[in-house]
Amino acid sequence: MSTQITDTSTSSTSTNQPEKPPGQKLMKARWIALIAIYLLAISVLVLYGLIKLWPHPTPSGEPKETAQATASPSPAPSGSPNRKLPDPEQISFFGGWISPQIYLETRLLLIVMLTGSLGSLMHSLRSLYWYTGNREMVWSWAAFYFLLPFTGAILAVIFYFVVRGGFFSPQASFEQTSPFGFAALSALVGLFSPQATLKLKEVAETIFTKPGAGTDTKPQGSASPPKPDETAQAAPQITSVTPTSGPAAGGTTLSITGTGFVTGGTVKIGSAAAQITSSSNTTIEVVTPPSGSGPGAVDVDVTNPNGKTTTLSQGYTYEADT
Repeated sequence: MSTQITDTSTSSTSTNQPEKPPGQKLMKARWIALIAIYLLAISVLVLYGLIKLWPHPTPSGEPKETAQATASPSPAPSGSPNRKLPDPEQISFFGGWISPQIYLETRLLLIVMLTGSLGSLMHSLRSLYWYTGNREMVWSWAAFYFLLPFTGAILAVIFYFVVRGGFFSPQASFEQTSPFGFAALSALVGLFSPQATLKLKEVAETIFTKPGAGTDTKPQGSASPPKPDETAQAAPQITSVTPTSGPAAGGTTLSITGTGFVTGGTVKIGSAAAQITSSSNTTIEVVTPPSGSGPGAVDVDVTNPNGKTTTLSQGYTYEADT
């Protein structure tokens, strides 16, 4: 009979244990390094592709004799509107391992894709070192860094179609466009993809009927891993503390759940500050400090950077060391 009571108590404790949101665990250094290598490798490939695809007077991969034979007696200087590029042109990649024939319009489209991806890669690398430096890199953002270069390229292509179709004549040729202008626009689209998406939304709403808001709509924000609003006026609230007791020597991992927590806040167990290991707007994990007054119940305080504080009276109990 006593065994059944013990099992029921254990089951009840595990049931009441708050579940952590998926991906909240902090990422280990080796995985952060792997993501950094992935982003740097794609950056190198993108820059290499841009160098090979960028228009220039002599096509890459074309034999020197052929270039001299096809050159006019008085060649137009680079950048001249009369300069003509081969269409299509055979471009050699990776020492001739890949040598496709690329038309001028296809080349411009590829430049747009690569520069859009380059802008997104810059955004990803900047975000990665910022969150790693602030010890806030969690697993939930791994997919963000993996997919952002591809979304930047796709978004840049959409912008290219909008600009090319809306501001250029259908008869406009490659020579009548500016690779510099499209590359700059695409890089900005990739670097500031949330703003670019919102601008496309505004364009669409001027053409199509604006839909009504759904029940679960959320405003679009930054594509960077969002930080809680540190200027919020509402004070934090503590719902529960798990576990509720631990040794007076400290060292217990404590999970504080509630609402309104802000990254950069502080936690006190009794009169001593606790070491924060991870935090979100609903959960803070800390390591309890040693008790300054010996065994007994103490308050748990959470203070946001804006000075707002909440206290769970006698929310944690220091037990006598055995």
